Amino acid sequence: MRKEMFRMPRAEALAMLARAPFVRVATTTARGEPVLRALNAAVVGDRLVFHGAPVGEKTEALGREAVVSVEEVVASVPSYFVDPERACPATTLYRSVQVHGTLDEVTVASEKAHALEALLAKHQPEGGFVPIAHDHPLYRKTLASLLVVSVGLERLDGKSKLAQNRTPPEQRRIVEALWRRGADGDAAAAFAVVAANPETPVPDFLRAPEDLRLDGGTPSDAERCADLLADAYWNDRFT
Repeated sequence: MRKEMFRMPRAEALAMLARAPFVRVATTTARGEPVLRALNAAVVGDRLVFHGAPVGEKTEALGREAVVSVEEVVASVPSYFVDPERACPATTLYRSVQVHGTLDEVTVASEKAHALEALLAKHQPEGGFVPIAHDHPLYRKTLASLLVVSVGLERLDGKSKLAQNRTPPEQRRIVEALWRRGADGDAAAAFAVVAANPETPVPDFLRAPEDLRLDGGTPSDAERCADLLADAYWNDRFT
């Protein structure tokens, strides 16, 4: 990575790869022709897995080097958030992950079943299907005819571009402007920029008494707060 300031911790990169709704896989055929596919995938142990038909370009690419990528746009930052005249400061805040590895076919029936079970658990978490087992009569024939591919995660790199290359005053202006704009995701983006740049002066809307700083929460934080307030005297009329 050219600028180490943007490098994402491996655990965060792995978590982002695991939650991505789909991945892009770029590789080549034996003839050197480029192949690019968008695929559903899941993380299983130290590998990324996906499935497909046993014929076609993906099959031709087995055993070849590939790049897998995912990305998340955090927020678009117009130039006037930073400078009232110059167009140059316009940018996009984002997170991205890339995996470099070899496309390996999964041939062991039990491992194929485990990979497909992981895919269903990710994309159909509500269940509603018979668990996938390699020796179950519902799945034995399908498993034998389906291609399952894996890519090792040894070469995994994550990038989190959240205004780390800006000056502290610019970072603060971006955070305050995101908060004022208030579009979908802007509040989360503002908190993300603050978290990524701890030396930046805290914006006024994040200041709290006793030198405390407000911060963004998660759904689990909200549930814990609700539990704390459940018995409050003014809360007996609400669910």
